[in-house]
Amino acid sequence: MKIAIIGAGAMGSLFGSLLSKVSQPVLYDLNTQHVGAIKQHGLRVSYPDRAETIAIQAVSDANELEAMDAVILFVKHPYTQSALRDGLKKAITPNTVVVSLQNGLGNTDLMKQVLNPAQIVYGFSTLTSDLVEPGHIHVTCDLSLHTAMWPLNHQPSPALQRLCELMNQAGLNTSISANVEHDIWMKLLVNASLNSLCGILQQTVGQVVDTPESRQLLDRIVFETADVAQAKGLAISRTKALQHVLHVAEFTRDHIPSMAIDIRNRKPTEIEAINGAIVRQGQQLNVATPVTEFAANLVRSLQQHYPAPTPTSH
Repeated sequence: MKIAIIGAGAMGSLFGSLLSKVSQPVLYDLNTQHVGAIKQHGLRVSYPDRAETIAIQAVSDANELEAMDAVILFVKHPYTQSALRDGLKKAITPNTVVVSLQNGLGNTDLMKQVLNPAQIVYGFSTLTSDLVEPGHIHVTCDLSLHTAMWPLNHQPSPALQRLCELMNQAGLNTSISANVEHDIWMKLLVNASLNSLCGILQQTVGQVVDTPESRQLLDRIVFETADVAQAKGLAISRTKALQHVLHVAEFTRDHIPSMAIDIRNRKPTEIEAINGAIVRQGQQLNVATPVTEFAANLVRSLQQHYPAPTPTSH
């Protein structure tokens, strides 16, 4: 099965490294330093107890991709449309299964603008990984954490089933699940609370959870998100929501979420697809989300006033 991963940062590279054990995936990313390091030295994947170097194809020119059976999107939400345009040059054909494992809400709406709904699959993964330097990722979670996918037309194709089989053979705990909407909101709980607070505070997951003041904010965001999910008809109680977030946090204590990295690197974040989306849905459903909105506004303010890079001396 021909598989391309569009958006080969920390998460895309993790999935690529594991899938390379059972197939020959291609990593596509516009980070030419990262792609160049992989081409020259292979992809270095470190774990808390070991490290390995994976030989894997990586490209930064979309024209170097061939027609694929499956494409997995791991780009951040603001780059979804440009990533799809790149994929449509060659990799994405009318027969290609296109899987979004991106954070947040609204990614499938963008996909529907350019793709046949029958080829769109959406889902989530609770795995975490950090990009240490070009060509090197560090896995910050237990690989037993779950990944799930579901086709937009509710009809799993043979190609999707084959992809799921390969992912499980590769050690990715993956399912094709009709319950994916519920699960996406369970991940949204994690992203809205931990990603935003780690980003604002520039701290690890463990630091945010262990500090009483930030833990209080975390609880409030989790409860508000659970209230919106319940108003949508999803069976997610406040107790269940907080237990889930703290469970994920326990397995990812040393992780620095991508939103924190984006803020550190003065890049656009996914705040609108995460906290912003929760606030908007809460407004539609008449559910108050003041702390979730507070966190969103802080990130928005940071983004609007990033300091200019400090000149380096030579």
